[in-house]
Amino acid sequence: MPSRCEQLPDRFVGTQWQPPDRQEEEEALRLATPEVVVAALSPVLGPARAARLDEVVAARLGGLTVVLERLHDPHNGAAALRSCEAAGLIEVHVVEQGEPFRVSPRVTQGCDKWLDVVRHDSSESCLEELRRRGFGLYAAVPGANQQLETLDPRMPAAFVLGNEHEGLSMATRAACDAEISIPLWGFSRSLNLSVAAALLVHTHAARRRQALGRAGDLSEREQLHLRARYYARDVRGAAGIVQRYLTRACPPPG
Repeated sequence: MPSRCEQLPDRFVGTQWQPPDRQEEEEALRLATPEVVVAALSPVLGPARAARLDEVVAARLGGLTVVLERLHDPHNGAAALRSCEAAGLIEVHVVEQGEPFRVSPRVTQGCDKWLDVVRHDSSESCLEELRRRGFGLYAAVPGANQQLETLDPRMPAAFVLGNEHEGLSMATRAACDAEISIPLWGFSRSLNLSVAAALLVHTHAARRRQALGRAGDLSEREQLHLRARYYARDVRGAAGIVQRYLTRACPPPG
């Protein structure tokens, strides 16, 4: 019998997700404080691009995230990432238990550059981490009695979605605080996984923004740190530019 890898269709080739290279960004932030990184890179970005990055940062939601458990199809994985980034999420968690996370680059269109995709070996460790951080854990299950709109949007929430064929594992469902569903009014009783992810995050993000009375939920300090990261992520050679800025600001004696 051929292995599972040999059974994968051609469109799966080259879709195993690889994390973006953040070495330049990390080096820039090791060299200087977020304030200095922003000051050093702002002239390189120019006013329009810097304003656009600032606008996105101001609308980011740290209190909303998504967990994707053992996804299979790279188009679903990519579409879920793109919807999460478009809704203003900062991070997405993926559980790769038994299968690597796959995405189609043609679908993501580079959106994962702006997301922190956190990989986990098990759902248990993923949910434990999120619970320690204060997130409520909500399993997305078609037909669940509790609907999305009943959740308190002011509280941090993590929506947990299972793979396309089996849904969430029973252990993961049991570990969540509640099971929630998206209201469906037609004959269809379930949605494509990526569509469900999009509806969950966009609906809850809108409710959270309305409840908080502002576009994002990050503190001023958190926004500054994220601005520095996005500036460094957007400028080629950011670490070198920051180093030269520091040298000009504090030239060596003599």
